Amino acid sequence: MPKPKKPDDVFRILRAHDARFQFYENRGKGSHRMIEHPDIHGQRRACPIPYHKGHDVKPGILRQIIRRFDLPHNIFG
Repeated sequence: MPKPKKPDDVFRILRAHDARFQFYENRGKGSHRMIEHPDIHGQRRACPIPYHKGHDVKPGILRQIIRRFDLPHNIFG
């Protein structure tokens, strides 16, 4: 199970894994950010994550990111 991470750490880990990940500030509602990848099995995929200063991204959201972007299960530690 992934451990909770700061939103900036999630962005840094994903960018280190694949430089094609893009992050958008104005595409989510309120204090959410969008993560997008142009080619996962031939499809563009996106996922919103909460971006609250001082709060971690919870393990359930991290598992959702792993499934949606077909990432290795140990990417977030």
